[in-house]
Amino acid sequence: MAAVRRVICFLQQNLVKISFPTSHHLHTSSIQLNSNRASLTRMHRKAYARLYPVMLVKQDGSTIRIRYKEPRRILTMPVDIDTLSPEERKIRLRKRNLKYVEVEKKEAEFGDDFNVEQYAKFWKKN
Repeated sequence: MAAVRRVICFLQQNLVKISFPTSHHLHTSSIQLNSNRASLTRMHRKAYARLYPVMLVKQDGSTIRIRYKEPRRILTMPVDIDTLSPEERKIRLRKRNLKYVEVEKKEAEFGDDFNVEQYAKFWKKN
């Protein structure tokens, strides 16, 4: 029975090869790309073929599950500064501007007490 199945499968495969010549491939690239390539690094695409489940965090802290075009874990909605109280607005703006404040660079002062005479004995030939 198993031998009959093998013969039938072999004949079906040969019929497919005969009916579709090799010049009519659906894939034109010679490299066969598969899912193993995506396991090493993320796929660098401009548009993803499907939508991915993502957790969206709203301004009030509530979370919902949405479908998003890029594979991410969490998306956060931006906070509207106009709706905040004046104290909270100042705190948020201060946190934002701290990133761009330049720190004054101090020149390093080294104490130089190097005496050449202490090492003169090493370069004199005996």
